[in-house]
Amino acid sequence: MIITIDILKQKVPKEIIPTRLDSALNLYTNIKTKTESGILVYNTNPDTWNCLYPFYEINHKFTLNDYKIENENPTYEELIKEYQKIYKKVYEEQQGFTKETRINILKEEYKNTFNLSDVTINDSLTSFYELKYSKSQKVWTLYYFENYIASKIENINDLYNQKLYEQKVLPLSSNINSIDGVELVSNLPFLLSIESNVEKLNNNIINLNEDGD
Repeated sequence: MIITIDILKQKVPKEIIPTRLDSALNLYTNIKTKTESGILVYNTNPDTWNCLYPFYEINHKFTLNDYKIENENPTYEELIKEYQKIYKKVYEEQQGFTKETRINILKEEYKNTFNLSDVTINDSLTSFYELKYSKSQKVWTLYYFENYIASKIENINDLYNQKLYEQKVLPLSSNINSIDGVELVSNLPFLLSIESNVEKLNNNIINLNEDGD
């Protein structure tokens, strides 16, 4: 369940109050070739999740297990505010993961994963929170998703033709839930349903010529 503005004042049902806090840094690359156009998405773990994701950085993310929410009967807004307080104190102030540091980590991980010479990040997409049951951890988890756009990639051909993960090109439509029988991560259609996100992605489109350069 993505926590949208219309449910902020509602109480969180007691049975889904999270005991785990988690986060993800996502990087979106919007490309255009002669035959296709859209976001590059990857099936990074087909044996476990078999789901298409944008690129995400997991080695330095904020995660807190066995967490007890201070407010025993919170609204969704209060839940988010508590997350933000812990995130700032533990992740940013104590561990030093400021916004600038997070962006650099995301960029370096992207470069290292696909052997890219240089990546530029100049813009961001809507950040949001999702309350979801984690199948791997078997607990309700409150996730924070921080989303950025790759505006320039020096050797885009190497990325487009990478063989590390199964890769698809997702058109900028909120009506698509799967590609070739593989489901998208559930929050991708939500992100693409926001007009300003689509506009930003189109403003940062990376064109490949006939040779993919």
